[in-house]
Amino acid sequence: MNPNFKGVYAVAVTPFKEDGSFDFEAAKKHLDWLIENGVHGICVLGATGEYQSVTNEEHKAYVKEIVPYICDRVSVIVGASRERPEEVVELVENIKVCGGHAAMVLPPFYCHPSQDEVVAHYKYIMDHVDFPVVAYNNPGSAGIEIEQDTFKELFKLSNTAIVKESSGSMQKLTEVLIDAPESVSVFCGCDNLAFESFADGAVGWISMLANVAPRDCVDLFESVYDRKDLTHGFEVYKKILPALNVLESFPKPVQALKYALKSKDLGGGYVRRPRLELSEDEKAFVDAQMHLESLK
Repeated sequence: MNPNFKGVYAVAVTPFKEDGSFDFEAAKKHLDWLIENGVHGICVLGATGEYQSVTNEEHKAYVKEIVPYICDRVSVIVGASRERPEEVVELVENIKVCGGHAAMVLPPFYCHPSQDEVVAHYKYIMDHVDFPVVAYNNPGSAGIEIEQDTFKELFKLSNTAIVKESSGSMQKLTEVLIDAPESVSVFCGCDNLAFESFADGAVGWISMLANVAPRDCVDLFESVYDRKDLTHGFEVYKKILPALNVLESFPKPVQALKYALKSKDLGGGYVRRPRLELSEDEKAFVDAQMHLESLK
C-alpha cells in the first residue's frame, strides 16, 4: 500500500448552474459537508464529476478554484483523462501546481488501443510530469481493459501510485492485488462490490455513493478493512446495497446523485448537456430504490 492513499474518496459531482457555468458556491458547500462527515479524500472531475463535458480550460479553472480549497484538509485526486497524452500532461501539470495529490487517468478511449499503446500512454505522461498517477481500469468506459501483463509493466513506472479497479470482476481485483508492489494502493472502483473488495484487501474506494452517504461509506470501509469486523460491515453493506446497485445500473447515476443532494439541501446543482435532468418518473424510481431517507 502507498501510505499516502487509503480510505474512502468521494468522487464528487460538479455542480453547474442552469446556464451551464460552474456553481463554485454549491461545490464548496458539498465538499465541506463531505469532509465534515469523515471522508478520507475527494476525487474531483471524475466521470461522476462530468469531466467529459468540460473543456481543458474549464478543467484547469475548476481545479484552480476547488483544489486549493480542500487540499490541506483531505487527500485530493483529480481526474485527468483525455485521449491525447499531451492534453493529459497539460491537465496534470495544473493539478500539481494547485496542490492536488494524484491524477486519475484512463487509458485512451474510443480508439481501442493495443496493450503496448496503453503502456506507452501512461509512460509518456509520467515521463513528462513527475506526479502520482491513478491507473484506472474501466473497460466499460474506456472500451479497453488493462490486462495483467500490462499492469505489471505499469507497476514498473515510478509514478504509478494507485490502481482504481472498476471492471466489476473480483477475479481481476484479486489479480491486481497479488501483482501490485508495496508502493501501489489498490482501490475499489465498483460501488456494489465494496464489501467484497475490502475483504479481499483493497485499501481504498473511489465511491459514487459517498456523495450522499459519506458516513455509511466510511463505516463500511473502516469496519471491514481496518477493524476486520465483517459482521457489522455486512450490516452496513446490506443497508446501502440497494443504493449502490442503482448507481451501478441506472443509466443516469450523475443525475441521481444530484437529485439526492438537492433533496438533502446540499447543492448538487444542474447537469451539463448532453445530460438531461431526471423526469418525475425517474425521480420516483430513485426515491423508491435508493432509500435516500435512510442514508447518512
